[in-house]
Amino acid sequence: MARDNNRQSGISRREAIASGASVSAALLLAGCADDPEIGDDDVDDGVDDGPAEQLNITQQVAPIEWDPIVLNDAYSEQIVHTVYDGLYEYDVQTLDPQPKIAADEPEVERDGERFIVPLREEPEFHDGTPVTAEDVVHTFLAPVEEQTDNMPDVDMIESAEAIDERTVQFDLEFPYGAFTEMTLARNVVHAEARQEDPEAYNTENPIGSGPYQFDDAVVGEFADVTRWDDYWDEPSEIPSIRWEPAEDDAGRVSRILAQETDVMEGIPPADWTRLEEEDGIRVESTPDTGVFYMAFNTNEGPTADPDVRRAVAHCHSVGAFVDDVIGEAGQNINYPVAPTIADEWDFPVDEWNDMEYEFDPDRAQELLDGSDAIEEGEELHFISPPDDLRQQWCELAADRLNEIGYGGTVERLDWDTFLNTYDTGDADDYNAYTLGWTGGADPDTYFWNLLHRESEGVNQGHFYESDEFHDKIEEARRTVDFETRRQNYIDVTEELLEECVWIPGWNTLSAIAINESRVDGVLPDTSTSTTPRVDLPSVSLQ
Repeated sequence: MARDNNRQSGISRREAIASGASVSAALLLAGCADDPEIGDDDVDDGVDDGPAEQLNITQQVAPIEWDPIVLNDAYSEQIVHTVYDGLYEYDVQTLDPQPKIAADEPEVERDGERFIVPLREEPEFHDGTPVTAEDVVHTFLAPVEEQTDNMPDVDMIESAEAIDERTVQFDLEFPYGAFTEMTLARNVVHAEARQEDPEAYNTENPIGSGPYQFDDAVVGEFADVTRWDDYWDEPSEIPSIRWEPAEDDAGRVSRILAQETDVMEGIPPADWTRLEEEDGIRVESTPDTGVFYMAFNTNEGPTADPDVRRAVAHCHSVGAFVDDVIGEAGQNINYPVAPTIADEWDFPVDEWNDMEYEFDPDRAQELLDGSDAIEEGEELHFISPPDDLRQQWCELAADRLNEIGYGGTVERLDWDTFLNTYDTGDADDYNAYTLGWTGGADPDTYFWNLLHRESEGVNQGHFYESDEFHDKIEEARRTVDFETRRQNYIDVTEELLEECVWIPGWNTLSAIAINESRVDGVLPDTSTSTTPRVDLPSVSLQ
């Protein structure tokens, strides 16, 4: 799972910037490619008959880090998943994990508390070192040992042991229903190289076993990977890939229209139809596991009062915003999981959608006038990541508050600043924020990370206090009984909506725009973090 979220373990990004240290070679801003081709002297692709071609990809947001142990944002993972292989990996456009470095499905013992995973003999890291059980053990234990943002993904593991070079045994603290579907699908790191110099591993020398290896990056301009010709599995057809960020919607669209890029992710809804109808451009889409939401600071400040939160929800219409701004590119959802997960679990989505707060400015003003937590004319402070849609949502709520005699300010923060701000619980930093989360095949990946108090300050920043609320999420995490889990998630969602802990927003299609004259075989995936899927052997340049 990955979100629009990340905090580096060890030295923080904030500390690194203040000290002048190099945070990450992949900390990128907007830029553009000068030349879609690289000569033979630049890339050793094993071909002597002419220049090697480069696939150019435009990202919505600049990546942050390269180390799977610490990174926790979707945009870094878009690159990283080409550099590393997972123990298990998802088939394209499915939530069905398949063995990758693992040789087979795990053997399950002790009533679901022990998993024994055999490993293939063939996988090697880019430095020629075989992938062993010790690398897998380090991959799964390091997030907890180092207290990284990925800790909730693996903290149910009580111990991991290398039985031999090709066998790993996981013992869990409790039976965890999503262990096979979610936890085991992690990118495997080079334990020795990472432990020798963790900072360099995360910024300039990531070593994986995937089809591509890190090549070069210039902060604010680009990040390059090149094909690893000794890849142990089926190799890619593409010699090299360059990612460039363009956080401005118009900038991304202009690049694909001008054929300055081959693939663009993050299609602005307003440009969807235009791109579909443009000659030479193909739009590919698939259902996505992401959710977008507005979360309130329930820790302190005016929004600690649920009536203030309800007033914000009543003063604008999320449904109308989604219809008008996002249109066919997504759908309004009034629940905290992706629609595909809600359908699979038979959640009462019609009932939840009926609980959506109606646009009622008179009721909003009545709630604010009756609250001791806010005074007339007082402004609520909204923060947004560098994304036009989420900024517009904040601006809509702020404008409506202004119209009823209160007020709102909106601050669009750069990605790194936002990620160091939204989870503080400090009312001086924010009263509300908008964010997105790419979940997965099990509801726990949403409820635990986004709503449980153990994830406060890690993957969330609302600090909601309700013992029963958190107990139900934890009980659902610690049992494999489907009916218990399902009912607990229903109860938690109802409280989330009734107390307006956050306002669910929308789910969008995972989509990419493709320059048909240049590239073939690229597909979107069910997760933003692996879209576009350029690691497929079927991907080729025309």
